[in-house]
Amino acid sequence: MLNSNTLKVLIFTRDISNNPEKLTIYARITVNGKRAEISLKRYALVNEWDENKGRLHGLTPQSRLLNSYLDEVYGVCGTDNENH
Repeated sequence: MLNSNTLKVLIFTRDISNNPEKLTIYARITVNGKRAEISLKRYALVNEWDENKGRLHGLTPQSRLLNSYLDEVYGVCGTDNENH
């Protein structure tokens, strides 16, 4: 019998209730259909976040640093960020 395991990682944001211009960044990890969400304790401004890519826009030092951190999150989870 073939055993098939799945692992998916999704980076997404949620609004902060007391500051509508700021987003909290989360990771959703799904293994065999069971999911868990964790806050990455990182924040982004609404106008800087690219929802489709799950990353910050631009090439500023701050956006490069955060995007690099998000790549590390994918790496720790054992996934390739091209597959999200």
